[in-house]
Amino acid sequence: MDEGEDVPKDFIKLKCEKLSVDEVSELVISPYCGAVSLFIGTTRNNFEGKKVIHLEYEAYTSMAETEIKKVCRDVRQKWPSVKHIAVHHRLGV
Repeated sequence: MDEGEDVPKDFIKLKCEKLSVDEVSELVISPYCGAVSLFIGTTRNNFEGKKVIHLEYEAYTSMAETEIKKVCRDVRQKWPSVKHIAVHHRLGV
């Protein structure tokens, strides 16, 4: 397999719909890499002794995407062998 066939890609998505772990992991699988590392944030049921009912996220989308791209660039500078990076973040409740 030619190295050029698996050009590193960044997949950035901010959306209000439910996120799919399967969708994200499929985006980053590469035959050149032996592992996929995922971080999945969840909502805890308490914060500083108070009950958490729900979280609500909002974003200035274009700025958030620009900042996420900077993080991707930083990752690639520090770890050049990283192939694909996917950052999906849920907005809304």
